[in-house]
Amino acid sequence: MKIGILGPSEDEINPFIDKLKNQTITKHIMLNFYSGQYHDVLVVGAFCGGCKVNAAIATQVLIDKFQVDLIILTGVAGSLNDNLKFGDVVVSTEVAHHDVVPEIITEYHPWLEDQYIKANEALKGKCIRIIKSERLGFTCHFGRIITGETFITHQQRNILIEKHQAMCVDMESASVAQVCYVNNVPFIVIRAISDNADSEAPETFE
Repeated sequence: MKIGILGPSEDEINPFIDKLKNQTITKHIMLNFYSGQYHDVLVVGAFCGGCKVNAAIATQVLIDKFQVDLIILTGVAGSLNDNLKFGDVVVSTEVAHHDVVPEIITEYHPWLEDQYIKANEALKGKCIRIIKSERLGFTCHFGRIITGETFITHQQRNILIEKHQAMCVDMESASVAQVCYVNNVPFIVIRAISDNADSEAPETFE
């Protein structure tokens, strides 16, 4: 079993990379891929950069070059649910692009059944077991995550909530999910809430 872990920024991925033993670094396509062991599990971690294309490129490299068996995308996200507090964690049940017309990916490649790409059920089950068995010190939620390449204004936030009923919004998850889908590689997204996906989001994010 080899696990790929991606984070959009160095701050989001370094806590995982720091825990890897016997590290080796592979420089490829202007990125550093950190291979090592976490206990008895092989892990390849990378800071992929923000937004969809960067995340998609790094995901395909993890699959093709490093032959990972599953991919975890982690990092922060903006809340679209008033019950979420800063620091709460959202685990994906499914993800979607909020800035792509659904027909683009349902009527054309990769011919999805609908716009929402479902996370792997076995990985969700593992997350549920961990949450129930560990004292994590934060609150976890399961739900839909949506992706678009912009910070959200207050007006846009209300529109997205009504349209998608998602828990949170980010800039990478749907692209990682789509790459995993076409490669038949299991994925899951685990995001911590950093802002309220509104006009104050850039400052709150920092």
